[in-house]
Amino acid sequence: MRRELMPLDVEMLRALWELGPRNLSRVARTLGINRRTLVSRIERMKSDSHFFLRIHTSVYHTNIGLRKAVVFLEANPGMEQFLYDCLLINKFWLYVCRSYGMGEGCTAVYAVPVENCSELEEFLHSLTSLGVARTVDVYWSTCFQGGRITRDGFDDNLKKWVFSWDDWVVEVQKQGTDLPYTLVEAKSYFNYADEIDIRMLEKLEEDATRSLTEIARSLGISRQLARFHYKEHLVGKNLVEGYEVFVMRYGSAPSIMVYFTITFHSHETFAKFTRSLLNKFFVLTMGKNLREHRLIVEVFLPPEEFRKFVGVLSKMVRLRLVKEYKYAIQDLGIRCRQTVSPPLFIGKSWVYDHKSQMTTLQQKISDFSQQSLKRLESGS
Repeated sequence: MRRELMPLDVEMLRALWELGPRNLSRVARTLGINRRTLVSRIERMKSDSHFFLRIHTSVYHTNIGLRKAVVFLEANPGMEQFLYDCLLINKFWLYVCRSYGMGEGCTAVYAVPVENCSELEEFLHSLTSLGVARTVDVYWSTCFQGGRITRDGFDDNLKKWVFSWDDWVVEVQKQGTDLPYTLVEAKSYFNYADEIDIRMLEKLEEDATRSLTEIARSLGISRQLARFHYKEHLVGKNLVEGYEVFVMRYGSAPSIMVYFTITFHSHETFAKFTRSLLNKFFVLTMGKNLREHRLIVEVFLPPEEFRKFVGVLSKMVRLRLVKEYKYAIQDLGIRCRQTVSPPLFIGKSWVYDHKSQMTTLQQKISDFSQQSLKRLESGS
């Protein structure tokens, strides 16, 4: 059975990202195939673990009143898995993953109500004072710019991706400085959503190919009401940023996901570098660290190309195109992801219970310490 992407697959993934999965007939026309063939191809790639195709709607969290934070944590020895469990206590997590590189620990992404940013920081930094984490670095970010798969870098004859690292160094220096709105710091974080909007966003984040009829049925509302909210709110009020199209780009070959923070000397060098990544097939997500010339980027690479990527970053430091960088390799066997959470949204506002979260965290750590002591005393 075929385990590698074909040229038509790459074209299909590009079209799904650019045109969106809401109109598969238009995507099929663009590809020059019929709709039934397109749907069949998508379903096969979704069911085959060697491709693991997933199409999610990207929420523009800024317009539902949430600010994103990417967190790098190093665990105290012996606390690695317990740290992971503690991070899930704060219900506003979007992604939590065990990681390694600069030390054993976790990487996490949160989206919290803008008025509760200091409470999230208190929650996270308490992990150091309570002895669970050795270090905690919190990077407040813009919304994410999703990566895209294009024909750039794909060799039709070889039917594989070609990594032109030396060409990339030259390309960075020739870039302009204009950026997509997702990577520009927002002036406000107003919440434009209501409960139906949040419930619809949850369904579309899980699977962007879901029809409005299917969503309406699952929410217990009419299709007309679902269509109104989709057109007038989700699209009309820019609650949806775009689409995230993920596929195992390298088929059955080994690959790794790595979160980087890359710091620059100026906004100009930041913008040039960031623009050069907008069409790179190995980029999954990007965000700008607020009030800093720093990019937060997640890449997906074969292990040998990851080492070359780091080598190119080192070269860019010497050329003063980059100031510094650090990274955390994601342990894909221990991670979880969730969508926006309707139970945390009541009426027209988010409910952030900081006191309850801190109490739960402190109790969890106390219980863990007592259990560890008992095991020590029993010699087990």
